This record gives sequence, C-alpha cells and structure tokens, in this order.
Amino acid sequence: MSRSAGARASKRTKTVSSPFSRATGATGATGRDLVSAVADDFGQGLDSAVVALIESRSREVGLAGVHRRSMDFELTQFSDSASYSRTISAVLAADPSAVLVSRSARGTQLVQLLEKALKGGSCHLTFLERRHFDEAEGQSLLEEAIVVGLQQADFSSKFAAAASFTALWRYIESSSDVRLVTSSCRVTFRVASDICMVDSSTVRLLDLVSSHRRSVLGLFKTVTSQGTQMLRQAILQPSAKLPEIQKRHAAVEALLEDHLLERVQQLLPGVGDLDLLVARLTTEPRQRGMQWYKVAVRTALRLRHALSALPHLADALSPKSRRRQEASAGHLDDLHEVLSHSFAKQLQELDRILDDTPPGRGSMAHAALMYAVKPNVNALLDVARQTWTEALEQIHSLFRTLTLKYPDLNLKLEFAEKKGWYLSHERAAVPELLQTMPRGGRFSSSTRELNSENFKLHQAEGEILRRNVEVLAELFAQLRAEALQLHAAAQAVGFLDMLRAFAGYTKVTGAVKPELTEDPNAPMAVKAGRHPTLEVILAESGQHFEPVDFFLGESCFFQIVTGHNGGGKSTYLQTLAQLVILAQIGCFLPAHYASLRISSSLFTRMGTSDSIEASASSFLIEMKEASHILSSVASDSLVLIDELGRGTAHADGLAICWAVCEKLLDLNVRCLFATHYFELCHLQARAPGLRNLHLELVVAAGDAGDAGDAGDAGDAGVAAARFVVQHISSLEALQLKGQSRYGLKAALCSGIPKDLVKRAETMVVQVDSALKLCEDSWNSYTEDETAAEATLRQLLALGRTAPTASALADILRELQKPWLEKASPVAVASKVE
Repeated sequence: MSRSAGARASKRTKTVSSPFSRATGATGATGRDLVSAVADDFGQGLDSAVVALIESRSREVGLAGVHRRSMDFELTQFSDSASYSRTISAVLAADPSAVLVSRSARGTQLVQLLEKALKGGSCHLTFLERRHFDEAEGQSLLEEAIVVGLQQADFSSKFAAAASFTALWRYIESSSDVRLVTSSCRVTFRVASDICMVDSSTVRLLDLVSSHRRSVLGLFKTVTSQGTQMLRQAILQPSAKLPEIQKRHAAVEALLEDHLLERVQQLLPGVGDLDLLVARLTTEPRQRGMQWYKVAVRTALRLRHALSALPHLADALSPKSRRRQEASAGHLDDLHEVLSHSFAKQLQELDRILDDTPPGRGSMAHAALMYAVKPNVNALLDVARQTWTEALEQIHSLFRTLTLKYPDLNLKLEFAEKKGWYLSHERAAVPELLQTMPRGGRFSSSTRELNSENFKLHQAEGEILRRNVEVLAELFAQLRAEALQLHAAAQAVGFLDMLRAFAGYTKVTGAVKPELTEDPNAPMAVKAGRHPTLEVILAESGQHFEPVDFFLGESCFFQIVTGHNGGGKSTYLQTLAQLVILAQIGCFLPAHYASLRISSSLFTRMGTSDSIEASASSFLIEMKEASHILSSVASDSLVLIDELGRGTAHADGLAICWAVCEKLLDLNVRCLFATHYFELCHLQARAPGLRNLHLELVVAAGDAGDAGDAGDAGDAGVAAARFVVQHISSLEALQLKGQSRYGLKAALCSGIPKDLVKRAETMVVQVDSALKLCEDSWNSYTEDETAAEATLRQLLALGRTAPTASALADILRELQKPWLEKASPVAVASKVE
C-alpha cells in the first residue's frame, strides 16, 4: 500500500471506530466475527457473509458482499423492478449473517421487503449512517484493490456499488481488530444481466440448496470449501451467458476422458483450502497475540503444502495429457494457464525456512509449531527453543518420578492446547496432586512443580512464536506481492472442484450434454428427462423415475397441464425447472436428449399453504406470488405455475387463472400452467401458441389385478403403474379424461385391497344412479315450480280483468288441465319408470 493509501486507511479508522459499535439494530454478525472466522483453524466448514446495499433515486441498487471465510469481495449494480426481486435474490444467494443498509432507508419499500424476506432466519438488518456509504472513497478503494470484471474507467459509473463497498469496508475494519490490506484484496464485479434470476420462492419450492443431501446442492460432492461455496452460488445464480455455459460443458466433457477425472480427484485434496490461506495473507491484526502467531505459522506450513501441489494439478490439466489435444477443453484450458503460474521463488524460500517434519496431532502438532522453522535460521529463536526443550524434558522427568511414586494410580501425561501438560489418573484422593477434577471416567490433576514448568514452557512458546513470525515476515511480504496470482489460483482450485463435481454426477447418472441457444424462437425439447433429486430418493428404495418428455416451441410455448391429484403435474413442472438450472450452471442433464433456450429468469408458483404469522390465507399468498411473477417476468423467462386459484371458489379461481393465462400469453412467455380447471383448455381455440397436455396414471394390462393381492400388494401395484403425458387434440377427448375412474385406478395401484376397490366400483355405479335420480327430480321440481308461478300470475290477472262467469269457467278449466294430466295414474307411472 502506498503512503497516501495508508494515511487514508488510518484516517478512516479514526473517524468510524465508534459509530459502528453503536449502530442501531446491529444484531447480526460483527467484524469481530469476521476476524474469528479468519483466525480459526482449518476444517470449520463454510461461514456466511456480510452484505451492504444502497438504492439510488433512480432505483439503481448497489450491492457489495464479502465471504467471511475467503474474504473475497463481490460487487454488483443493477436497475430493479418495484418488487425488488433481483435485489432480494442476490442478498439471499450470499447467505449473509448481516445486511448493512442506510439508516435513511428505514421504512422504504426495499427495506420492508428485505425485512420480510429475512424474517425467521439468522440474518438481520444493520442500519448505518448514510455518510458511511461514500461513493468517492469506494472508488478510491477500488483503484487500489485487485478488481476483476470491471475496467478502471468504469468505476465512476458504478457509484451505488462503490458506496456500498465503502460501508462494508468500514464496517469490517472499524468493528474488529483486523486491518485489510487494500492492495491484496480481490474484488469481483458481477454483471446482473449475466445471471439467471431465481427468486426466493423458487429456491424453496425446488429445494435447491437446503442442508440435506436430497437437495440439488446435495447431488454434487466437492472436496474444498471454495468449491462448495462456488457450487452453491452457481445453483442460486445460474449463468445466463451462453459462451460461459458452453465452456463449462466443454470442461466437464474433457474431464470425463482419459481418466482425467480420477487424476484431478486425487490431487485436489492435496491443495486444501487455498482460499482461506490467501485470506490470512490479505488481513493483518491490529494487536498481535499468541493465537495470531500460531495461525501465521500454520498458514506458512500449509501454504508450502498447497503451492507444492499446484504444479501437479496444472500438469494434469495440460493439453498434452489429453487424448484430443487440438480440441478445446473450455475452462480447463483457462484453469491450466492460471495454475501454471510459477511460485518457485516463494516455494524455495518456504523450503529453506520451514522444517520438513509433518505436523501430526495433539502434542505432536503443538511441537511441530515450535520447530516449524529450521535450526540456525535465527539465533534468538534457537535459544528460545532450547529453553522450551529443557522445560519439556523437566515435565517428562516429573512424570516419571510420580509414576514410580504412585504405581497404583495408572498415571498418564496428557496435553491440551489451552491447559498445557497435566496428569490423568484413576483415583482422586492423593494429597500431592492439585486441582483434581473428574474427566471422562478418570481424574485430571497437576502439581506445583508441573505448574511451574508449564509456566516456563508457555513463556518460551510465546518467544518462539514471535521469533517464527519475525523470520516469516519478509516471506509473507513476498507472497502478498503475488496476491493477484494467489487469488486467481484459489479461485481456479474452487472452480475446478465444482467442475469435477459436475463430471462425477454425469458419470454416475449417465447424463448427456445439453444443446443450448440464445435464439428466442428456438424450441425447448427434452427426451426422457428425469427428475434429478427425486431420482436419487427413489433409487434409495430400489425404485426408478419414469422419464418424461418436454417440448415448448413457437406453436406451443404456453401449455395447460391437466390431470387428477397424484397424476404427476407438480413433479412434471419441477423436473423441467431443475433440468434448466442444471443446464445453466454447466452440468450435464439426466435425459436421453436435451435442447434448451437460455432463460434470463425462472419463476415458480407451486403448492398451497397458509401463513399464520402473516395472517395470510393460502389464496392471498397465491395472489401475491402471481402478482410478483406478472410484475417481474420477461419474454425470455420461464414460468411454471401449479394449482393457482385453489384457495377460493371455483368460479373466482377459474376467472383469475383465465386472466393470468391471457396476460402471460400476451407477453409471449414460455409457461407450463398445471391446473384442475379443465375449462382453461378452451383457451386453445383463442390462442395459437397454447397447447393442452394431460397427465395420468396408466396401469399395464394384466398387472392391475395383482395390485390388490396380500403381502406386497402396494409394491406390485406401483411397479405396474406409470405416468404418461398425453397431447390432447380435442376438447371432447379432454372431457372424457375428466370423467374417467382415475381415483379407483390410483387406489388399486397404491395397495388398497382388491375387494375394497371392487366394493368402491359398485358404490360408484349406485352413487351415479342416485345422483342422476336426484338431478331428474330437481329438474322436475324446477319445471313444476315454474309452471305454478305462471299459473299464479294468470289467476292474479283474472282478478284485474273481471271476465263473465262462463268465460271465467272456461279459463279455469284450461288452467286446470295440465295439472290434472300430471296427477293422472298414467303420468305418475311413467315418472316412476
């Protein structure tokens, strides 16, 4: 960092040290949490992130985020709609523990929607003063940092992103004991239009990144934390750039050739979490203590191990190691170039300074820290290490003496990082032993002499660690000078891990490479597609998923999907949604063939549920979700709607669905609309781009009769059934589908005993007859009631006209005649028949 940059950093620290600690609503993660995440040892898993955002008057949203583990910054800026769907999607994709917003934004629609989206989770809004969102200072920071994806000439146009970056930077530095090294920090600018927007509702309904292994995230096995982080982000924000997706597909294809996948899988664990090591190089503590010294030494040891593994990984990706050397391997060629950067000078210096002894575990790992630096590198370090060795030998001598003195105690000498050396034994009542406490069925104790030697040992350890860091300081400075290449290598390792996970999934499932296009008129076609996550669930119980086909073209871009409950409508829609996401993250698809058009956004509305907390009925939730889709959708979006309008009366629900379909048809949006409203199929006669599909359960002839047998009736029935997608060419055929005995077929295949199903078939005939008789009786009653009203009106009219007696008698006989006919024995008998 330059002297002027250092002065600016010092000035920033003085002016914002106290406001952040008093920030209203600061209940999320603090900068001190960030420091602990960086200072923790390896194997702690993924941590969350911190996000800062601000909105301009023109509804330009600037967003900055930092990953707590890798300390990688990301910026983006975009114009959003009134629903702020892209902003909320970007925030939730980061999985933050705190979201920083300006205090002046309280009560705005954006903040209200954010509060609603974050409600019930561990993330909270933290309000900061508006002055901390300083766009000028943000641009200054960007000029000093390592920025990827944005030219310096464009910094001024990204004023909202720069402002949020300043707030995030100040928040970290001012509320923690860490100082960021500006020149070593990596900042990646992401273009919003390059990302397929997946809203929070779709993430939940499709089970994209939940913690269990049956989610889309659980389909893939990564071995590095950076790879897991990139995979999660890719699923939540799939790429919408065709060249980028094609390069990923080419890389996956190359990994599946010539055993390259197995080679990469062997080498990746040896690199480890390089992103965490680089993060430790890009931060410095304000106060150096024992814990930081230990972390610094461990960082040096593991950096040497990681840098030693990078050349082997680069050699594995070399075109010379591939059978088709002339063919493009997509991102593998780019990764090979990045990983081929030589760190030979730094590695040579690490080998010169650091000892070759493996770290081991427990006390061995602790001893490895003391002897991390080779002898004769620093004279004062050698003296401190001699003192430490003598104290350790004295502790072992004390232990041998106590073992001879108390042979019946079964004494053991044990070590703990914080406690130091202590004694473990079986009995507690020994006067010489102090601080006796139960510990896992035994007792832990110490003695005055042991405490004294532990103190000497601790003092010597502090001196050793300080001297170790002094020796490593110059080497760390050299490594920071290579920050750009180190960041790139860490990103390359994580990206390669993600691609390896895609290739592993492809190899296990027999997935195929999809054909993708940006042509808005190109069809979306899938042959024998399988539901990615449901296929895994069924495989665990020895079952298989029945493949389905999809085709959405210019003449059928909008499809009404009908079918009875259990007919597979929801699964049909979810299958297409998950296949589209897999294709756009760069993975192959579980299908025989797939050709898809790139979607800029994916919207789903599925299921019915009430929200007691929000005092919202299922119908109200449906309407809010439908409104969100209609306000955010674009012509290149993919919309999947299931059972809209089920939460209200039939006529109202049908009318709303009809209007929504007409609106989406006008927008020329590709949509699958699953519904129970068979009347919607009449839209086909009015909309040339609409087609009707029907899903139903089909039972193989001869197998249905076995479905109700005792014992394994349920399994036999399910095995004999399959779901089929039928294109309906006429409304008469669709009406017959609605009248079919689908429920009885489904009951038979689900294991309901055969005699019960036969009884139900008999009851269906009786119920239909009874309903028909009731309908006839009602119709007859309605006719009689109408005739009676007409007769009454005629009688009332006679009273006003005052006819002669003979004329009145004739009129009354004429009015009486139809009622006498209805009451005659012949008429009554015909009614009964």
